[in-house]
Amino acid sequence: MEFVHPERLWFLFLLLIPIVIHLFHFRKRRTLYFSSLRFIQFLEKEQQSTRKLKHLLVLLSRVLALTALVLAFAQPELKSSTTAQYGKRAAIIYLDNSFSMSAIGTEGSLFSEGRELAKRIITKLAPDTRILLCSNQLQHEEQRFVDKATALRYLDALELYALPRTLNDILDWQQQCIKQHETQYEKLGAIQHFLISDFQKSACLMKAKQTRENQSFYAYQLKTQNFQNTYIDSIWFAKPTHQYNTEQTLMVRIKQLEQAPKKRLELKIEIGKIKRTLFVEPSTRNNRILSFPYTEINSGFVKGLAQINDHQIHFDDTWYFTYEVPSKTEILLIEESSSSPAVAKAYSVESRYHILRSTIDDVNASAIQEADLIVLNGINSPPSGLVESIVEANQNGKSVLVIPGDQIQYNDYQPLLSGLSLPSLGQVQNAGLSLQHIIDKDPFFSGVFEKKQDRLNIPLLKKSYSVIDQIQSGAIPLLLLRSGQALFLRTQANAFLFTAALQADFGSMTNQSLFPTLLLRCAEYASKHFPEYAILGKDVQIKVRAAFDQETPLMLKSPQTEFIVQHQSMQNLLRIQIGGIAALEKLKANHYDLRGDALLAKLALNYNRTESDLSAISPSNLLERFENNGIKNCTFNQVNEGQSLQNIELTPRSTYWRILLIFALLFLLAELALLKWWK
Repeated sequence: MEFVHPERLWFLFLLLIPIVIHLFHFRKRRTLYFSSLRFIQFLEKEQQSTRKLKHLLVLLSRVLALTALVLAFAQPELKSSTTAQYGKRAAIIYLDNSFSMSAIGTEGSLFSEGRELAKRIITKLAPDTRILLCSNQLQHEEQRFVDKATALRYLDALELYALPRTLNDILDWQQQCIKQHETQYEKLGAIQHFLISDFQKSACLMKAKQTRENQSFYAYQLKTQNFQNTYIDSIWFAKPTHQYNTEQTLMVRIKQLEQAPKKRLELKIEIGKIKRTLFVEPSTRNNRILSFPYTEINSGFVKGLAQINDHQIHFDDTWYFTYEVPSKTEILLIEESSSSPAVAKAYSVESRYHILRSTIDDVNASAIQEADLIVLNGINSPPSGLVESIVEANQNGKSVLVIPGDQIQYNDYQPLLSGLSLPSLGQVQNAGLSLQHIIDKDPFFSGVFEKKQDRLNIPLLKKSYSVIDQIQSGAIPLLLLRSGQALFLRTQANAFLFTAALQADFGSMTNQSLFPTLLLRCAEYASKHFPEYAILGKDVQIKVRAAFDQETPLMLKSPQTEFIVQHQSMQNLLRIQIGGIAALEKLKANHYDLRGDALLAKLALNYNRTESDLSAISPSNLLERFENNGIKNCTFNQVNEGQSLQNIELTPRSTYWRILLIFALLFLLAELALLKWWK
């Protein structure tokens, strides 16, 4: 037998009170005058034993009633075999602090309701219970079992967190903490798991678990008053590059859940100096794309945002983005004496393209580092040292355009093309060389053609190199010949390849208007130095093309935050790390300046939109998912009318004090019955 509150057993000393009253019960005597005491003495002796028995029964009922009352407040429980076998009781409480918990419930936000519910659970636990409190942060402080006071203080300091977790992540973490505690400190007996969350469908992912027989689970699902949510899902630009005084279009995807809003919503757009407001009319569609055309009047680094005035949760109402309108683009032309002059001529049309021409014998490492676009123009046999430098430059973010010569050495070209993830070139072919198809849906051609290009039949070439392993290479064909082979390809790392030489005996491609368009678009792709945005908790690494001194701290700065970022520097490429607990706690969705000694770039960080879908799993599906994954002993509680009205049942031992109260009442009734009816 154990007691939840053993200190209350001291009140058993109160049993002395009825005993003393019984022993020293003096009644006032009245004098009665009788002519003879003979009959009274006879009756007194006859009833003496009966009264004595009655008084003893009354005393016994009073003592038992008081004993049952004291024991009820001490809350006795039978020590189970599991607890005796393992050790101390433990309670593990998970409070979901993801952004979806900022939705409005009956008594404020779901997160504030969950916090108060967790506090009520903690106060109901036995004083010696070991408590493990965890949230979506899963940090070092949440690995330790603590006392009730420490757990309550941690709850007060807990805030919403940007990284969503699945049930599988939480349960694995808890099992790991149990194992670690038992290895380092003590064995645990009965373990109660309390899961407080809105249980979004996206978060209820689980794998098979192996739980102990001494583990019980209690799920508390907090319900929002309104599942409707409208948010900005993503943004992108119609053209992948930005140029001063050119037409551009911002695309904004807006998603809405449940029923459509009854009132139109206001969409605010800011792009540098440009500020506009659009109105989104009510619609039955759940997915809408709005376009915002504008003329680029900004230069240099540009900050922008799209913001909608939704009234449910707010972390997903704003989407931040940045980009650069470059003033110049450095182009390195590596040529031979037989190289076509048409390449340099095409780039000389635009004053913002700064061209450096070099032969394969004169090119140096500094020129490769400073270039945004490296063009191998008509090289027949690239040296191995140059190949290594160009492959490394492409891996560090540089764009590379390969235009083969008219008499290439295949063995010398193979390392270059494979290093750039481009297909190999084979023997010269003469058949099926008319241009048949332009892949105008590819982002490379965004804004180039006014209408869709149907199947063509344009004779551009007299001969071309065959393409080997075109599909296996992973390169994306942009121009297809009638033979099915590609004339022009690109990779995700911005490596481009023509499969035909530019000499006259290969054809008249340099005389076509499509040729300078392809070259200029390659240069535009090369001018992009950093992404428009990154997602906190998802994009762990951001690539920025910039030179940086390793001795200077690299910082992300906003008006509210300064954060020293971990990074890797490779020539003119920075790999910035924004993963980890410290980054998620310090960084918020906003615009940031990337600074060393000077401004290197402007970056935009946004929150993950996974939490924007407020759809919750049903109780039956949640219990079924628990059972299918090895969690049998689970009790589900749905908090519909606020946490203050939620009845909290921690363990079956609560029935013992109720039984004792009933016994106390029965003993009191027995006493009353003895006094009233036993004459």
